Amino acid sequence: MVLVTGATGLLGRLIVLELIKKGEKVRACKRSGSNLADVKNSYRYYSSKADVYFDLIDWVDLDFSNHQSLYDALKDITEVYHCAAKISFDPKDWEEVLETGIVYTRNLLRACLQMRIKKFLFVSSAATLHIDKKDMELRINENQSKKKYSPYVISKYFCEKMVWSAHKDGLNAVIINPGMIIGSGNWEKENSQLLDVFLKSRITFPGGTSCVDVRDVSTLAVRLMEENIFGEQFYISAENALYKDLAYELRKTAGLSKPIIINRKILNILKYLRPILKIVDRKARFLTDENIEFVCDHQYHSGKKIKSKMQYHFYSASESIHFHYGNYLNKKFNEKNSIKTLNKNKIYRQYDSKHMI
Repeated sequence: MVLVTGATGLLGRLIVLELIKKGEKVRACKRSGSNLADVKNSYRYYSSKADVYFDLIDWVDLDFSNHQSLYDALKDITEVYHCAAKISFDPKDWEEVLETGIVYTRNLLRACLQMRIKKFLFVSSAATLHIDKKDMELRINENQSKKKYSPYVISKYFCEKMVWSAHKDGLNAVIINPGMIIGSGNWEKENSQLLDVFLKSRITFPGGTSCVDVRDVSTLAVRLMEENIFGEQFYISAENALYKDLAYELRKTAGLSKPIIINRKILNILKYLRPILKIVDRKARFLTDENIEFVCDHQYHSGKKIKSKMQYHFYSASESIHFHYGNYLNKKFNEKNSIKTLNKNKIYRQYDSKHMI
């Protein structure tokens, strides 16, 4: 039996679906109160048998801080996909991001070793490639780091070290480092919230990133485990792209005006005005050094290693945007009970024009 943590997340839910379609018995971990209806609905984007597959999933509430909860979840399990993580750019969440990333992963790894789990896949982030190892040691030992890393990236960095430590202790482990994942479902909480941002605002940023379709990441994750590839780390990237190009492609598809780039200099000026701006707009709290670095940096990665090893062909960023934008559109209009038969782009502009800039 297979355990998937973070099974309601953008990637976790699709790994679950991929495993179920292959006939695996899956125990899917969630937080108490998670929106399973959203997961079930999102499966309809990927399969005509979504309801059948969803009903085969064994859903359990998992508390990573409770050892008994962990051991109960791991009972009869042979392999684990660890996808759970809190993703947030909001400074008020950063302590929680670090705790859930580092402490919860440590607890899970200890339990896996004690329960003699045979296979373990950890979902990290391509952004860890850009961490300066010497600078990170300064952060740990002397609190003198000069770099501005987001807590999410820091947590993934330390989790990777823990996974390799567990691997040395006998746990068959593999790590994947996806770029920005483009997917359907859970739009407001994960990487695909960028779809929402780029659609509702003309603002974009000067940086760039590697990007990849969630369908590719889930397929490759399952294949790595099936083929027993352990002790290795794979960056999963279809292509590298500027945020402005992704925003342009998406807004063009939606029939909207071209995006406007806000450069680093302007963002830094706005950062110093943050105390005043927060009075007018609460979103100003996101103007931190870490977030500015994230949207202005060019975090490019190569997926050459996994392409070669698995003989795999990725969806392009354009293909991903067109597919998932259609799903996003359908979801928004199902929520609004909108007009049934009109051009999709015209419908979208009619529905959300008051939010467009």
